[in-house]
Order: sequence, then structure tokens, then C-alpha cells
Amino acid sequence: MAASQLGPYRIVDLSKLIHPEKETRRCEITRYYQDWTRDYHSNMDLESHLGTHVETPYHYNDAWKDILGLPLTAFIGRAVVLNLDIAPGAPITAKELDAADGGRVKPGDVVILKSAHHCEPFSNNPDDPRPYLCRESGKWLAEKQVKSIGFGDSAAIEHTVEDACAVHEEVMPRDITFLEVMQNLDKLKDDIFLLVFMPMPIKGLDSCCVRAVAIEGVPGFTA
Repeated sequence: MAASQLGPYRIVDLSKLIHPEKETRRCEITRYYQDWTRDYHSNMDLESHLGTHVETPYHYNDAWKDILGLPLTAFIGRAVVLNLDIAPGAPITAKELDAADGGRVKPGDVVILKSAHHCEPFSNNPDDPRPYLCRESGKWLAEKQVKSIGFGDSAAIEHTVEDACAVHEEVMPRDITFLEVMQNLDKLKDDIFLLVFMPMPIKGLDSCCVRAVAIEGVPGFTA
């Protein structure tokens, strides 16, 4: 179940299920029995950009921060969903972001981008209709001082190499991360909520799959 109740709070799992036998990226789990402890263990051979994952500035530049270079507060905070009114395959500009925001986004927020134009699978799909981030949207997000930019299957960062590089160059020097391949955004009832997306604490890691969890109704993390 994507959504459940925890006391007064509604919990929504925004994470993509990772199935080793179905992944196109490197993902192998080898289970083995350890005689001396008489129990089972697993070896994991994984691509760092797998499933729902957070990408740190180290993903783009060796001199920028990796997973452990960022504080825990980089991976937890107030999230705001921006529902973009935009044409398919169009660049996301400041105009669309301002209209979707309506003054709600605050410094330190996680911004999650949505549109009506979905594509799955979207990797190397010539008919991809998703609107895409560009330098202008990167500047807007950097000026808003957000902590992370999230999206599922209705907004793109990989439209062209040039656009992707421009966005990275605008936001990642400011320690802004990307939270990619989110799912179940349609299960959310609120546009503002507490979001937790903790990576494993591994030194030198540029990216890591996460369990992204929305917690709706937490005081201080609502509209």
C-alpha cells in the first residue's frame, strides 16, 4: 500500500520499488548462508542512481559535497508540490514556476515538480512529452534557496545534455540536491508536507537510493 495512517498523520511512500530482475541499471542481490553465525546475509552490487535516489553535488563535480558532506537536514524538510500548467515538451520557465508557486516556497524547502504530461519509461524515449528543466528554472530554484528538487515521471532534467548541465551548474554549487524517479505523487492529498528521504551514510558516494516518505498533517509542515 502506498498510503497508510500513523496516528493523526497520513504516510505516503513516494519510492520506486526496486526489483533486481527487472532493473535496467546494475542491481544484483546475492544471498548466502554464513555457517559460523548460522544465518543469512546478502551481497549488494548496485548502481548509485537506482530507483528513487538523491543526487548530491559530488555527482557533478569532484570538488563538491558527497552524501556525507551534507547535513542530515539536507534530506528532511518541508516539501511543496508545484503543479505546472505547461505545454508538453516545453522548457520550464520562471513564469510557470511563479504561477505554480503562488508565494508558497520558502528557503530550505524541497520543491517537487509535476505536470499533466507523463512518460514511463522515459529513458531515451523520442516521444517524451515531459516539460524540462533548463538554466532559467535552475536560476529560479537557486534564488528560492530550496534544498532539493524532486520529480517523478512528469518533469524531466535529461532533455538535452546542455540543459541538464546548465541546471546542475546553477543549483549544485549551492548544495541543492536532486530527488529523482519519485512515484505515487498522485496519492498525495496535500501539496505541502514533511518529506524524509535518507540515503545510506557512505563516504564518497555521489548518489544513493532512498526511501522517500511523505508525512501529511505534521504541524509546521502544512499550507
